[in-house]
Formats: sequence, C-alpha cells, structure tokens
Amino acid sequence: MTGLTREEPIEVGRGGTLGGEPIELSIDVSEAFGELAGLGATWFPRAASQPVLVCMPGGSYNRRYFDLHVPGLDGYSFAEALQRHGFTVVAFDHLGTGNSSVLRRDIDLYDQAAAMAAAVRALPQVIEHDGPFVGVGHSMGGQVAVLQQASERSFAALAVLGTTTQWVGPLGLSTEMIDTARTEEGRDAFVQQLLEAMPDPFLAPDRSDMASWFHLDDVPRDVVAEDNRLTLTVVPRRCAAEGSAPFILHEPASHIEIPVFLAYGSVDVSPDPAREVSAFSASRDITLMRLAHSGHCHNMASTRSVLWDRIASWITALRL
Repeated sequence: MTGLTREEPIEVGRGGTLGGEPIELSIDVSEAFGELAGLGATWFPRAASQPVLVCMPGGSYNRRYFDLHVPGLDGYSFAEALQRHGFTVVAFDHLGTGNSSVLRRDIDLYDQAAAMAAAVRALPQVIEHDGPFVGVGHSMGGQVAVLQQASERSFAALAVLGTTTQWVGPLGLSTEMIDTARTEEGRDAFVQQLLEAMPDPFLAPDRSDMASWFHLDDVPRDVVAEDNRLTLTVVPRRCAAEGSAPFILHEPASHIEIPVFLAYGSVDVSPDPAREVSAFSASRDITLMRLAHSGHCHNMASTRSVLWDRIASWITALRL
C-alpha cells in the first residue's frame, strides 16, 4: 500500500475519439477523514460516453479484478468490455488496500464507503465527466456500495454482484450464530468475536480457503494463476469481520430507492438469491440474474460476457 500521490488531470480520449488507454489516478479523499488519504484508481475513458461505471472489487481483490489480462487468453477485462459498450469506467482500490492509503486507525466498511463517496464527488473534476454515476460492486465491494448509497446517494443506479444481504453461505455459520446476528447487538458481538481472533490490522492476501467457490473447475488454470498473481491485496481486519457478519446490509439496503441489478453465480455467497430482492424494499426497479456456470468471481467465469452484456443493456435501458 502507498500513501496519497497527487497527479495533474490528464487529457485523454477526448476530441472525438471513441476511447482512450487506461490512466492511473490517485484521488484525494482527505476531506472524509481529516488526514491525508487517497484512493488508487484506473480510468478507462470513453468520449461522449454514457453513464460512468464506478467499480469496487471484493475482499482480497484490488482494482485489477475489473481489468484482468492473461497471456495467451483474451476477454477477461470487464472494464474494456464495458468501455466497448460505450461506457467510461473507473475501477478503484478500496481504502486500506492496493495502492490506496491507510489511516492511523483500524479501517471499517463505513470508512471505505465514505472514501468512495468522496472519490465520486471528485470524479467530475478529475475525469471531466458529470455522470451520472453507476456503482458496480462485487462481493465486499457490493457491501461498500450499498452502505455508500444508503448514506451518501452517490449513484443513479447500482449493480450489486455476488453480495448477500443475508449471510455468507460458504462460511458454514451455525443457525445459532445466524440467529444471534439478527439484532444490531448480536452483530456487534459477532464482529468483536472475529476481531479477537485477528491480531494483525490487515489480513494477509490468501484465498486458499475460498478457491473452491471463487472459481469453478472450467476456469483455466492460467486464469486462476494470473488472478492470484495480479489481484491479491490485504483486507483490513475490521472490514473482514464486518463483511462476514450476517444481515449487516439488511437495514441499509432498505433505504436504496434507485434501480438495482443483483447477480449471483451458480456457486456464490447468497443462501437464497431470490430472497435478496426483498431487502431492497424501497427500490421499484430490481433485476435479479442467476449466472449459469459461474463461481463467485464472475469476471473469470466461462459465462462472464453474458453478465457483462446484460449489465450494459440494463444500464442503457434505464435512460439515466
């Protein structure tokens, strides 16, 4: 992880061109914390584009989750695919991960949401595009996106991919633990219990315990190898604990009024994807997609382009 670096705005992809090469950014979010802080990002410009996609990766992932390149194999970059559909894309590293800053204290999901909200407020000046902005969050990134939208209303629409408002099925939590976490006090106790087992402020980048549900067997070994080589990052311990707590999104999700797109692989985190829809009770426009032949990490699945095309058509149909 690195601290904040300041960069001058870069002119790219304008003047009638269809798009531009990706540009690395560091966006100042110090206003949210009273100390110097910034988020690493990659900007995939598209001139005269449709809405801007703000992409947030899941736990243990940096922003390369949305822009994976595998030698000898094409078509694993979500960002390039959506750029071809006509969208400007900005993919972020969350606070405390990748090339983004750390704080002088433990970072939680609410801090990451506040940092992302500050970054979205800065985007119009940085990329010279006034939006509208569509949040695209995968897994823990979807948790951040829901918390951000509930408190800051940063987005005109929200794609929540592989994120549950119930409990993370593959964790194998007992019925007693799940029932205890139905109250705020129970969730706080759940988080505290996990924190007591985490002596270090950051969890080391290691996905070995999650490999069986992150990728199905038809994902090429070279793809998994590059995924683990290029996208791994640490996870702030409090984010990991909160992200594992059942029902942590249930109340925030109920305040989201904008259109919501929910997607789950055939193997994924939600114990019941159909029940996820009811959590977004204030939204009058909810789409649920079950992506066949996909593990939790949809962007590496054999059917990834089906999801990407569907997201593009969903956003276009909204006429934001």
